[in-house]
Amino acid sequence: ESVFYKFVILHAENDVDEAIRIQNLLQNEFCIKPGIIFAEMPCGKHILENLSDAVNGSAWTIILLTESFLNGPWCEFQSYTCLANALNKEHKYNTVIPVRPLNNPLPREKTPFALQAINALEEDSPAFAKQVERIFQESAYRQQREIWRRERMKEKLEHL
Repeated sequence: ESVFYKFVILHAENDVDEAIRIQNLLQNEFCIKPGIIFAEMPCGKHILENLSDAVNGSAWTIILLTESFLNGPWCEFQSYTCLANALNKEHKYNTVIPVRPLNNPLPREKTPFALQAINALEEDSPAFAKQVERIFQESAYRQQREIWRRERMKEKLEHL
């Protein structure tokens, strides 16, 4: 049985350690569990299928904004895909969360235009803890999980 995650962290290839640190912070300090980083997605599937599973199989999509984020088109593609998904699926509205971590954060002026419209969580902000609690509401998670379950059940019935 598949797991519906509270969050998935999309990150640059060389930011795995930072993604794990943010994952641990959210899970251990804020009790937002379960979460996954993109590097932990199952092997054996096409990378675009993994991206779709990650975004649709979690309540929130965190985009890790580091300097490495701009080192290739893959990160930008991930972010645009998430934003398009949030626009096309009403229940995914307000589920894309850019995060500027303490380590190697992407400067605001370098942030891609499409992500500038979303207030990023800034780990070094004094309001970080309050913002995390405000964003990651259990009721929103339960609603997202129920929609995911219904969609999966519908897909299973269509394959019979």
